[in-house]
Amino acid sequence: MPKIKFLNNILWPIVILVIALSVFYFKPWQTKPSETISVTAEGKADATPNVAQITATVESRNSNLDAARAQNEKKVTEIINRLKEIGVDEKDIQTQQISGSPSYEIQTQIYPPLPRPNTNVFSTSLEITIRNFDLADEVLQVLTQNGATNLYGPNLTLDETAQETAKSQARQQAVESARKKAEELAKLSQRKLGKTTNITEQGEPIYPTPIFAQSESDLKQRASQITPGQNEVVVSLSVEFELK
Repeated sequence: MPKIKFLNNILWPIVILVIALSVFYFKPWQTKPSETISVTAEGKADATPNVAQITATVESRNSNLDAARAQNEKKVTEIINRLKEIGVDEKDIQTQQISGSPSYEIQTQIYPPLPRPNTNVFSTSLEITIRNFDLADEVLQVLTQNGATNLYGPNLTLDETAQETAKSQARQQAVESARKKAEELAKLSQRKLGKTTNITEQGEPIYPTPIFAQSESDLKQRASQITPGQNEVVVSLSVEFELK
């Protein structure tokens, strides 16, 4: 009995060690990594711009800068009130920049000619978002009749909802295109295509190109002719598939 007990004390640690080494060597929990194929594809969706943005500057001049500021605030307030009256939402009227500084005139009677301050200029830049293109003419009329200058636009874009809808459609088309391309490549290598294992969107989606007027007079001519047309939203995806 002592001899059997002695053998048990020796054999059991050896058996346990062998099992542990076997598990470590063969690593049964590890599966053979699957082979994959990765392709890139673009998806496109038609998108009609439904938002126009116009930028305008309101400017006032006075020998006293504070007086110029007060005059300018009065003009801006009048413009905002008139825009709201014709149906522009207050949240779609945004102040872009406020500045106040002296302006200069060149003294030609001395040499070399030197600039000297002659008055003070206070200006406010507004960005107006138009969601109903029928209001474009009225918006411009409000701006020009109330002292706004340096009008630029229209920047034609998509609102958030339209962007997401177009992106979703473009992504779906991109995935379908990627699968078709991957199936062709798999067939050429005499393999079959399995499930999708990974999808990565590359870069930012491409939206309709903004349309700008070249000058204030150009914008006035275009205002009554704002036609959104139709452009494409483009999404590029990298899609990985399993190979069988």
